[in-house]
Amino acid sequence: MVEATITRAGTMKEKSVGGELEVRDVSKSYGTDRYPKTVVDNCSFTVERSKLTVMIGPSGSGKSTMVRLLASFEQPTSGAVLLDGKKVTKPDRERLVVFQESALYPWMTTYENVVFGPKAQGRQGASLADAARDAIDRVGLNQFQKSYPNQLSGGMQRRAELARALINDPAVMILDEPFRGLDAMTKGLMQEYYAQLFESSRNTHLFITTDIDEAIFLADRLLIMSNFPLRLRQVIEVDLPRPRRLADVVTSDAANQLKMTALSILHEEALKSFAVGNQSADHFIESYKQRYRSGT
Repeated sequence: MVEATITRAGTMKEKSVGGELEVRDVSKSYGTDRYPKTVVDNCSFTVERSKLTVMIGPSGSGKSTMVRLLASFEQPTSGAVLLDGKKVTKPDRERLVVFQESALYPWMTTYENVVFGPKAQGRQGASLADAARDAIDRVGLNQFQKSYPNQLSGGMQRRAELARALINDPAVMILDEPFRGLDAMTKGLMQEYYAQLFESSRNTHLFITTDIDEAIFLADRLLIMSNFPLRLRQVIEVDLPRPRRLADVVTSDAANQLKMTALSILHEEALKSFAVGNQSADHFIESYKQRYRSGT
């Protein structure tokens, strides 16, 4: 799906408003048929068109495995991943991933990193140069086009990664904990910057995190995932108004209620990681559930 938009130069161009990604009864196991290790178990959800969907779950629950399945870096053991109703089985530019670790080439400048992918696909000329400048401008790195990655701060490197994905105009952008490892101040700035970037485009994004405050601030829809193996526990609609500011969300009663609802599920799932085969831990989890439900 496309719509018309006006570039900074005043010309008209078509812009994607994103695709819709569906996960249908997906399971993923490793090992042998006799001794399988299931990492994703009968998982189904939809990343809705033009929305910022955030997936949150305990660390080590299988979220990064799901990212690899969504991008077709790996194939499900059963079930299917569909983009706009069509089954996908191999990587393509319509589903791009921004990973936790920087993937910038250290011997290339910001500009060269951004145009590398399109050039590899055969794009060239003035249209590519214009697209690169537009993507770099959107992430606020105009003055750093000729800088190398080691000359950029951590936050700038993440913005360069975003520009490299934006230039390909994917139907769905998948971000796997992209701000993990940044200091608290830089992380907060990047969250607000990324939210503005999404709000200006309204493309389809799936953002993976373990940070509940980040999830509530960014999300239109929240997918709360289980402990290992990965399953969908609950979908929460985050109907906070946009544009958003971190300071406003922190003081919002509605945001805090959403946070408490999500945390009650996440705490139960996190506690399961040490409860297997442990009767005392099982009793503790059951007491925690009852205490939360009673409001004491």
